[in-house]
Amino acid sequence: MVSATKALTLLALLGMLQWLFGNLYEEVVIAPNWVVDTPLQLARLHGLFTRTSPTTYFVPISFIAPVLGWIAHALHRDGVAIRELRRASAAALLASALNAYIVGTIVLTVFGDDYASVPPDRLHALCVRWNVLNGARMVLVAGAAYWLFAAFRRLDRIAPTRATEDTTGIRTSP
Repeated sequence: MVSATKALTLLALLGMLQWLFGNLYEEVVIAPNWVVDTPLQLARLHGLFTRTSPTTYFVPISFIAPVLGWIAHALHRDGVAIRELRRASAAALLASALNAYIVGTIVLTVFGDDYASVPPDRLHALCVRWNVLNGARMVLVAGAAYWLFAAFRRLDRIAPTRATEDTTGIRTSP
């Protein structure tokens, strides 16, 4: 069971890191532009995303990564790494809840088809709110990634490995 938990933990960690660094890129490169002449910037952004959007990057991983972490936590019930998995699960839950709030209250309005009918002051306020809440979301996702990595390291120390031969020809397990 440790090896399955270890694999799930690693996959959840990689997913959380993808989610984190995708949001970090948006926070540093894209989103600051939204708060300057917001309606014009959003019109440009809507023109840019004609065939695909950040949804194809974020939606699958923002659902899959936390679920993998929760499954790892549910399957692993002995004392090794349980604290780390519990903390990772809690951070992932909070990140997912905040993500649902951001999508439900900001993204659907800012990136919806009728965004142009929203008053410019409201669009600006939503974009500022997105920048602030995205920072909080990144802290939670980074926390989940940190605790998943800590759990993975502990699990890696106890996971069974293939026996190896040392120079004397005696089989040992590292």
